[in-house]
Amino acid sequence: MSLEYIGICALPFSPDLKHILQQSGPVPLCPDDTNMRLNAEALLPGVRCAIVILFPYGPPAAKSNIAAYAQLADYHIISRRYLSILEKFLSSLCPAASFYAAADTSPLCDRWMAYAAGLGFLGKNHCLINSKYGSWITIGTLLTTLDLPPDHPVSQQCGNCSACLKACPGQALKDGGPMQFTKCKSWLTQKKGILSEAETGIIQRTPLIFGCDVCQQVCPWNQSAAPSPLPEYKNGRIQNLARQDFELLSNKNFRIKFGNYPFSWRGKNILLRNLDLQTQKDKKSSDQPMD
Repeated sequence: MSLEYIGICALPFSPDLKHILQQSGPVPLCPDDTNMRLNAEALLPGVRCAIVILFPYGPPAAKSNIAAYAQLADYHIISRRYLSILEKFLSSLCPAASFYAAADTSPLCDRWMAYAAGLGFLGKNHCLINSKYGSWITIGTLLTTLDLPPDHPVSQQCGNCSACLKACPGQALKDGGPMQFTKCKSWLTQKKGILSEAETGIIQRTPLIFGCDVCQQVCPWNQSAAPSPLPEYKNGRIQNLARQDFELLSNKNFRIKFGNYPFSWRGKNILLRNLDLQTQKDKKSSDQPMD
């Protein structure tokens, strides 16, 4: 396996995690009930720990209108493939053990498990930051009934740096406070329904039509992040999506062509809407009178 950052998080979680999660505020696409984000036992009875693995995917291309993670093959599929290999190997050694694999697909708090497993620290941008790969990573977990010795958190922190707080297009980040995900451009580019004028403005502040990498782009830890060692992330990158790439495709053919990329999950209409917003912005800028 081409993976070097694997750690062990003891379960059940430490007693202070519930308070931390409550202070962090709601997270999109995660349960509102904090207890569900802590209850590993509900997923795997008798669970003793989580084997946590980092899957680096960066650094991103220099110019793109798609967030870095979405330019590449769907990380859910890639991560689950590696987790399956590890599960089969461990099962061959310990036939009595049980496992539950998840790649951003369970209600549990993946970033906290990675932090507890010593794989990085939690940045002010709410990303897990690894010393080698920065925050250009996704997280996979393998819950198990095996009783493995746990790792311990690292000591790094953001310190006095506030680059991400200042650069966030929607000012969704607050130092020491919860993230206001309703102001996060990444969330808004995936939001269905009618957007407010303020939400439209946030989307138009940067060129991306899916996701938002600003808080990662300005992070000092990402300036010298190592490239991904995973062969699956060496080829097939889509840097830019243009209207002619998919506008005339049926929904079925859109899924056939782009279904292996994370940006496809909301469907083509959301992407077309976001492209329209960027076109409107460009037209408005070109109509401004010259001084």
